[in-house]
Amino acid sequence: MDSNTSGKTTSDWLIFTRSDYIATKAILGIAAAGSVLFGLAGPILDAVNNTPLPVTYRTRVTSSAVELPRGATFDGNATVDLLLKDASSGERLTQALPAVLLAALTITVAWLLFQLIRSTQAGEPFTRRNVWHINGIALIVGLGGLLVQLTGGVADNAIQTSDRLPHPDPLTLEMTFTPVPLVVMIVIALVGEAFRRGVVLREDVEGLV
Repeated sequence: MDSNTSGKTTSDWLIFTRSDYIATKAILGIAAAGSVLFGLAGPILDAVNNTPLPVTYRTRVTSSAVELPRGATFDGNATVDLLLKDASSGERLTQALPAVLLAALTITVAWLLFQLIRSTQAGEPFTRRNVWHINGIALIVGLGGLLVQLTGGVADNAIQTSDRLPHPDPLTLEMTFTPVPLVVMIVIALVGEAFRRGVVLREDVEGLV
């Protein structure tokens, strides 16, 4: 709360109140619980109930089997969604791996953010431990994001390497890559560098006292 020249009191919206910290911690808890529920519990329940496993399959089809927009040409390849009614444990594990990995990364990032928020709430934001936490989050988001994409590509192409194909074609693999995790990693690393400089400045000031 600040007072201006007219004597009126204004509030600083940049200041985190106790309720803000509590709400942030609650959001982190919900994110961690949601990642466990959808990333871990979901695949386990599907395996127990023998739910058909959704997979993607890239194959060759004739142009007569596909309704094309006017002026479009067909390259002979199509990606279709399938449901495997007799999926093996290995197939289920392969398809669940990206979600499991994402859940583990989410829980780790939530824990690091919780530690960062707790020390900030205690009035100790500029510490070397917090710099490590921020740099750890950057690495997890960047490298972990790339790993999730890699495992997702493996899962999407898993049926191509199985013995389910009646007439195997030359192996064709598809993988989608986005540099967004690397960009976010750089941004978070810059925040970590700002905190590191804050730590150095704080130590210099304490050395003068």
